[in-house]
Amino acid sequence: MAKAKVLLKRRKSVRNTKKITRTMEMVSTAKYKQSFGRIANSGPYQEKLREMMADLSSAGAEISHPLLEERPVKRSIILVITANRGLCGGFNTNLNQLARARLRQERAEGVDVELHVVGKKGIQYFRYQNEQMAGRYDQFGDKMTFAKVNELADQFIRRYSDGEIDRVTIVYQKFFSAGRQSPVAETLLPLGGIQLEAEGAEGAPRREANYLYSPDPDSLMKELLPAYFRTTVWNDFLQALVGEHLARMVAMKNATDAANKLIKTLTGMYNRARQSQITNEIAELMGGVEALK
Repeated sequence: MAKAKVLLKRRKSVRNTKKITRTMEMVSTAKYKQSFGRIANSGPYQEKLREMMADLSSAGAEISHPLLEERPVKRSIILVITANRGLCGGFNTNLNQLARARLRQERAEGVDVELHVVGKKGIQYFRYQNEQMAGRYDQFGDKMTFAKVNELADQFIRRYSDGEIDRVTIVYQKFFSAGRQSPVAETLLPLGGIQLEAEGAEGAPRREANYLYSPDPDSLMKELLPAYFRTTVWNDFLQALVGEHLARMVAMKNATDAANKLIKTLTGMYNRARQSQITNEIAELMGGVEALK
């Protein structure tokens, strides 16, 4: 009977764990849908800015702006966006490893790198690796706002414009679709390549743009380029948030499925143990009856 009791206790424990993982899966699903809606709302604005700058470029406008200036890279910033919590599979591990590889690569090129880390999991990882962090940010979460992200983006804009840094790279989980996400390292500054996209979304040549400027192109770009950079950083933060919730949703679903299989296995083991016990009790009873004859 002792073995059967142990199996019952273990099955009960697994069932309790299953309730937790199932609840976390449902919560992550709801948060994923909510954060995906924020991407859907911010995406068109960013794309329209990109199209407008491509049109200005194709119209032959002479554009000059500090954020477009490319120069030899002596000092750079790497911004890593991780989560504040775990239980999301390899989400944080993959981002941290990619960021560390990029860090080693830039240092091997002789670049003085500043490391800025968003999320407690990233901060813990790089602290364990004895990496010096110029910035630690754990205030971003499910309820992050455009204003909070802007504070960070404006810091990078100011420092790049003043010549303090020569490149800004962001490491985050890029969202392609519900079935495809991957950690990427993208260079955000300089913005030299964004206005050169001369093709439409489906590869067709973009239409020739004809603009009358009011005010002049330089004045427009002084507003458009920083706005585009801020929107890009905001969109990357949103994609990282979506990736986190999606990774946690998948991890908790896998955990729930594994719990179901384990419960089924333990139930079978318990039934066999109980059947064996009953058989032994019957055999002992019959042996006693025979002894009394």
